[in-house]
Amino acid sequence: MVGLKPSDVPPTMAVKFLGAGTAACFADLVTFPLDTAKVRLQIQGENQAVQTARLVQYRGVLGTILTMVRTEGPCSPYNGLVAGLQRQMSFASIRI
Repeated sequence: MVGLKPSDVPPTMAVKFLGAGTAACFADLVTFPLDTAKVRLQIQGENQAVQTARLVQYRGVLGTILTMVRTEGPCSPYNGLVAGLQRQMSFASIRI
């Protein structure tokens, strides 16, 4: 038989773009709540420097995520996810 075996055929450029974008989106789905909690903790630290009498609302990453879910609803750690997924899909594809 002349030609390439199916396992020897390299993936097309479209498959590479889609695969890279999908992998980046999956990673963003996992890490997005952690990043949201990190930003809220950083903002809380800035506010406490200005208002020292205010009580601490967030304590640690897990405590921040749990407080967000209790006060704002179960989808709150994923607020703004669509923009993050669009960014990941385009940036990861461009890197290819």
